Amino acid sequence: GGNPKGRIGPAPTSAPRRPRTRKVTTMAGKKVNLLVIASEDRPELKHLEDLPAEVDVLGVGTAFDENQVDMAAAEIVLLDSVGVQKDQIQQVFRNLPNVKWLHSNMAGLDIIKFPEMLKAAGDGLVVTNSKGTYSRSLAEYALFAAKYFALNAPRLAEQKQNKEFIKFPVGELAEKTMGIVGFGDIGRATGVLAKAYGMRIVATRRNPALSADDPILDECFATGDLAAMVEQCDYVVVSTPLTPSTKHIVDASVLKAMKRSAVLINVGRGPCVDEAALVEALKSGEIRGAGLDVFEEEPLPRDSELWGLRNVLISPHCADQVDGWLDNSIRLFVDQMGKYLRDGAGGLANVVDVERGY
Repeated sequence: GGNPKGRIGPAPTSAPRRPRTRKVTTMAGKKVNLLVIASEDRPELKHLEDLPAEVDVLGVGTAFDENQVDMAAAEIVLLDSVGVQKDQIQQVFRNLPNVKWLHSNMAGLDIIKFPEMLKAAGDGLVVTNSKGTYSRSLAEYALFAAKYFALNAPRLAEQKQNKEFIKFPVGELAEKTMGIVGFGDIGRATGVLAKAYGMRIVATRRNPALSADDPILDECFATGDLAAMVEQCDYVVVSTPLTPSTKHIVDASVLKAMKRSAVLINVGRGPCVDEAALVEALKSGEIRGAGLDVFEEEPLPRDSELWGLRNVLISPHCADQVDGWLDNSIRLFVDQMGKYLRDGAGGLANVVDVERGY
């Protein structure tokens, strides 16, 4: 059920709510109505207490009683999708005829890609996401995964287990080439860190001209030239969102084009990599290794061959779940609301194309 007109999220457990530092007046001089699709117990929702006074929260929940909540009055929707199913979002959205702006607290859009949402977006619904909130942590993971293989961390762990103090040569990242598949916010954040290590940075993006003057990039390729790009890479980082055109964008042919000494790192979406082809490439030595935070099926099935491969680093889709990650996503929404009240939908940042997926 929903939480109409109720307290927003659990009671704060630390300091009392800080006073508002600014008074924002809507252009129309009237209140705006917000509906929050979320599990009611999400602690990050406490930050909604900092919304401007003009915002009236109609309810918080994953299902709503239309006798208690005026669904037609909802102008804005905040989606906190942690623990919420796609069909629950779809069911609520069907009953929201007048929404003008929807904000998702995630960066990926696959959970809201359903027919009613696509139609609404085509009819003028503005959709924004929390792009940027997770970029730094995912970039750090990508560099960690690269260094994991440069240092031959599996061997280090084995020697410690066996109490063996045997020196062996290790690699460094400086002067190596990192290729980034999808040079959006996460991809660029990864490039910035890799550049600090002294790496050469190449990338693919749909429109290479957009990165023509980017000081981080040494070379930018069109998406269709992915195989040509990976030929020169020591590390390939997949950070592209999942769209129909990016499903299995890293397939057997791309893996075959990679150096035998190269490492694949996926911080984007699992289905962007053909996992069966990846397993074969890892088993045959076609590539050196893989650092994976995302998978085609999650949780990763216990019978997946990936678990047993020594040359695979596995993390359970947690690379972005750093301290405060969800708090930051809701604070971003509160900031966005200020822009919306001042300038309307035209003032919003992080506007995305639901159909494209980014």
